[in-house]
Amino acid sequence: MKSNAFALRVETSAACLLCAGVWIVGCSESAPTPKPPTAITQVAPSARAPQGQASAATSVAGTASATNPSATPTATPRADAAAQKISSSTSDAKIIEVAGLVMPKPVTWQWQSPTVQFRALQYSVPTTTPGISDAELVISVFAAGDGGPIDMNVKRWVSQFRDEDGDEAKAKIEDRTISGIPVKLLELAGRYQGMGQAAPRPGMMQLGAIIQAPGRTVFVRLVGQSETVEGARKEFEALVNGVRASE
Repeated sequence: MKSNAFALRVETSAACLLCAGVWIVGCSESAPTPKPPTAITQVAPSARAPQGQASAATSVAGTASATNPSATPTATPRADAAAQKISSSTSDAKIIEVAGLVMPKPVTWQWQSPTVQFRALQYSVPTTTPGISDAELVISVFAAGDGGPIDMNVKRWVSQFRDEDGDEAKAKIEDRTISGIPVKLLELAGRYQGMGQAAPRPGMMQLGAIIQAPGRTVFVRLVGQSETVEGARKEFEALVNGVRASE
């Protein structure tokens, strides 16, 4: 009986030693080096033109986001390389390019880095009257339908102006077709309270154009003190009447 127990202990010890040896050998083997993760090649975004000086802290116009449009006839803005062009601080100072459109402008209207996220373009329009501030030209772009109905946007603009009695200002509205593109013109004057402004500003004026291009709507607003905006009326009219599709 004792001999059987002794034999069992010997066999058990041998088994333990065998297991230990296997464990030691296993630990001494080097594990294969993990492979590094596959490199991810990032496509750099298109280089943007150098940014100009930011405009004054107070902002006076609406916002929008640019979206690539669908293909359109050659007589209207297209969804090709031309539609991707947008003016910058180094662009031709005599024109504005945005959303597949080209518009003439005075070289004195200076490109600025947009101060609001959804503005496509922003320009400073200099005054010719001492003691009066420069005006601001703002261009915003919505994909068709994203900016809401045209009439709703007109009402929104009108609601920002009040007459001297505090009533909603009367808007002058005109519809035109320019280069085959419907354009709605709007003129307002009075006490202006734009988005984010704590109080209305008296003596303000706006000349606006809503360009209803296929696949997108382009909002153009010239806003500022009445003297400056009135002084730039002729140039604004030339800008609107000269709108055409990019070549």
